This record gives sequence, structure tokens and C-alpha cells, in this order.
Amino acid sequence: MDRIIQGFLKDFLSSQQIKEKDESKQFEMFASYCTIYQHYQDSFNLSDVLCGSSGDCGIDALAIIVNGKMITAKEEIEDLIEYNGSLTDIYVIFVQAKTSPKFSNSEIGVFGTGVIDFLSEKPQFVQNEVIQEKCKILNYILQNASKMKKLPIGILYYVSLGKWNEDKNCKANISKIKKRVEDLNLFSDVSFVPVDVVQLQKYYRETLNVLETEIDFSNNVVLPDIPNIVQSYLGYIDYSEYKKLITTDSGEINKAVFYDNVRDYQGDNSVNKAIAESIENLPNNFILLNNGVTIICRDLTIVRTKFTLKEYQIVNGCQTSHELYKHGKEKDNLQIPIKIIQTTDEDTISKIIIATNTQTEVTNEQLMSLKEFHRRLEDFYATFGKNNQRLYYERRSRQYDGESIEKVRIVSISTQIKSVASMFFDKPHLASRFYGKLLEGTKDIFDSSHLFMPYYCSAYALYRLEYMFRNKLLPNEYRKFRYHLLMLLKYDISNGKIPEMNEKRMETFCNKIISCVDDNEKLIAEVNKLMKKIELIYGDLSNSELTKSASLVTKLKECYIRR
Repeated sequence: MDRIIQGFLKDFLSSQQIKEKDESKQFEMFASYCTIYQHYQDSFNLSDVLCGSSGDCGIDALAIIVNGKMITAKEEIEDLIEYNGSLTDIYVIFVQAKTSPKFSNSEIGVFGTGVIDFLSEKPQFVQNEVIQEKCKILNYILQNASKMKKLPIGILYYVSLGKWNEDKNCKANISKIKKRVEDLNLFSDVSFVPVDVVQLQKYYRETLNVLETEIDFSNNVVLPDIPNIVQSYLGYIDYSEYKKLITTDSGEINKAVFYDNVRDYQGDNSVNKAIAESIENLPNNFILLNNGVTIICRDLTIVRTKFTLKEYQIVNGCQTSHELYKHGKEKDNLQIPIKIIQTTDEDTISKIIIATNTQTEVTNEQLMSLKEFHRRLEDFYATFGKNNQRLYYERRSRQYDGESIEKVRIVSISTQIKSVASMFFDKPHLASRFYGKLLEGTKDIFDSSHLFMPYYCSAYALYRLEYMFRNKLLPNEYRKFRYHLLMLLKYDISNGKIPEMNEKRMETFCNKIISCVDDNEKLIAEVNKLMKKIELIYGDLSNSELTKSASLVTKLKECYIRR
């Protein structure tokens, strides 16, 4: 194995807390993470994309991304349709990775055949549980084709430790596979990307980089001194420069820069159609017809007309940016009004985001990440210092980029909602839903009177369960019940009345749970005990639909209420 890749692999395994000894399995995980990251920069759980071994159809990893979200259950698609009314930016990403020092034409063929079988109406290959679940998700998306603004984009990554030398046989085979996938008429675009050792090195470096972009911003004026603002500028730039701020090195739109923008891209609604029309028909007038874009950065370096933005977010202009990305290519004299603000003051950032996003209707849920509760919760997480119980609450996407911390210790808002709703609000059957839907059904989450300890406790228990599953210390078939296990841990350890979220006793209770999950042997014994309760109610644990059943939750709770 290439020595640089060896170093990167070691770093990756450490950051993901992976103890896997099989080098080929290690490489599959590494290659899958690097390639999928090209299209999804938010944190994601590798277990949600890896396809296992037996019955994987020759596919090492399969990621489905819709509306900028990593989809792990068809219920999330239902929720996205309900919330947004449409499905946009759909990516279906297949990965196969080999440690071979050369590209194997036969292995490429096996990979292509597996993908084509997966995509067929009546697959012939044996499919394991993971592949079956991915099939259900994709089929549900295709059944809702009327909600799509555009057919999905299909991408096949074949990763090798060899050097891609444009081998004629391999290229011919790739073209043949690509054509067969295109002929299925499921995708608006199909790519087959051979990734060699040099490209893989580049991909991994991109996962480590702090968001940084240089633009030419000559047409600007300096804004007056403002409290808590280091510097700020108002002006306009050509689209060719603006595009650098919103795209990745591979030319994809960079979802990570819109995290603090409280509205997702809304697709072809009336407002966005008007933006698209002005780009297409009146590019010279765009600067007059558009309100512009607001960018907040934490570091800004200026050399003459060159502005280098680090750790920046487009907090107002998500819709404009997506329409520019779709329609701005090849347009001359297309200029975008922008405002660049450098500040690290959280209150100021929140005020700017609220002010620039409440000119049109924005729900309370969309603004929840700006609440004081989340800032204080982030500080509470930090009180656990540098010990093994340290987790990092991530209010902003990629806010910990560039820091030498294990990625699996980062807790996103969505993960926090799912863990606390499952453990302390008895909603594990809803954890597969889009987190906005889950929050809607559990309105008391993030109440200002709540202690922070149960939020941390639930996230830490989930972190420990994921560690045990990832490293095969618990059977992987139990993983789909991880949210139910969070709820059952609470009931089993309580031995009586469970404290309220604002009671002082809650802290002592949470410490009991943490003490249990912190010890591998105790946790294994506890999980085996809890899984027996689930098996008593439903004998067939292979049925993934069980995890979405409200009746299962009711029956599990009755086991403890009656005792």
C-alpha cells in the first residue's frame, strides 16, 4: 500500500474510532468516506452507507442524498416531500474499493454488473438487509417521480491503489457499464469515476481542509465601524468569482456553505423561477433585480483586490446561489451583489441571520439552531474536558474542521434530537424520520427549563452503542434497534420513577446510565438483556419495519410499567 495512503488510513481509522484489523475492510471504509464526502460534507455515520459483505451485490458502499440530506430510510423521503413539496438534488452514489496495485478489468465488470442488477426492476442477485433497505429507498423516490424537479444523478466510484493509465480495455468496459446504466432511464446524468491512488490522496486532503476560498472583489466599499464586527464590505462580483464560493473542487455545489442559512433550497417555486428567469433572460439586470447575498466569515485576509475567506457561511442567498449554479454558466456580465462580514461574535451572527432571513416567512423550527439553549448546550458538552467522555456539540456544520478531534465524537443537532427524543421522550420509532418531523412530534425538546445533562447523556449513550456496533463488539443486526435500546436503557436502569427533565435528580440518574454504557462488558450484558425483551415481543428481528412500529414501543414500555 502507498505510504502516504497508509498514513492517511491510520489517521482516518483513529478519527472514526475503527478497530477493524482486516486491511481490505479498512480501505473500503476509507475509500467510501473519501468519495461520498465529495458530494456530502456534513458528518455522517459510515454504518449508514457501508453495504456489508455477503449479499452486497459487489457494492462496498451506497449513499443516497436528497435535498442535501443523507437518506437512511424511506420515511425521510416522505417527510421531505411533506416539508418541501419536492425532491431536488438527488444523488445515488455507488462505491467499490480494491487494494490492488492496478485497475482490474474483471473487477470493474463485477462492480458494474452488481450496480445494474441493483437498479433493475427485478434484481436477480442475493441482497443482504442493507442492500434491500437501499432498494426500498430508491424505489420510493422513483415512485414519487412527479415530485422530482430532475431525475437523480448516478455516480459509480471504482477505487484502486493503482495508477489510472487510461487502459483501453478498462475504459471500454467503463463506457459499456455507463451506457447500460444510462439505458435504464433512471438518471439525468451518469458518471463512472476511476479513482487512483493520487486522486484518493487528494480526496482525503479535502476532508481535512477548513473551508477557505479566494475571490477577486475589486468592486467594494468599506462599511462603517460596527460593534463586534472586525470588518465588512459591500459590493458586487462577477459570477465566475462567486462560483468559487459555492462549489467544491470537483464542481459540485457545496452544501456546507449554506448550513447557517435557515431555509434549504426550495426547488422550482415561484420565487426561484423568477430568479432563474432573470438569470436566463436579463443577466445584465440581475444586479438590480436581486437583493444579494450575505456572507459571514470568521477570518478574512485582504491583499489588494484578493479576498481570502476562511470558515465562511452564506447566511442569506441559498436560493439565489442554487439558481445561479443551475443557470449562470456561460452568462456574460452576470454580477452578484454581495455583503461580506467578518465576525466571531455568536450573538451578532445570530442577529444577522435572523434579520436577513425573516424578510420572508421562516418557521421557529428553522431558527432553532440560533437559540441560546444550543449555545449553552455546546458549552456544557465542553465541561467534560479531554477525557474519554468528551463529545463536541456541533451547532454549525464543520465548525470543528481543522481541529484534531475524532470525527465520531461530533454530535450534530439532528443526532441530538434523535437521541434525546428516543431516550427521554419515548420516540425511538420516529428516529428514522427527518429530524424536523421528529421535532414537530416532540415539541418539548430544547425547553429552556431543561437540564443539559439528559441531552448529553442520550448522545453519549448513542455514541457508545455506535462504537460497539462499528467494532463488532455487538451484533450488527441489533444496530437498527439502537434508538429503542436508548429508551430501554432508561427504563431498565431507573428502577422506579424517572426524573423530569428539569429535576435535580436527573443528573444522578444520567450518571448511572453513563456508568453503564461506559463499560464494554456492562454494556454488552445490558444490550443482550434488552434485546431479549424485543425478541419476546417480535421473534423475527430481521424485519426492519419493526423499528418504525409505535406498538412495539408501547409493548416494551409495558414490560417495565407492569413490573
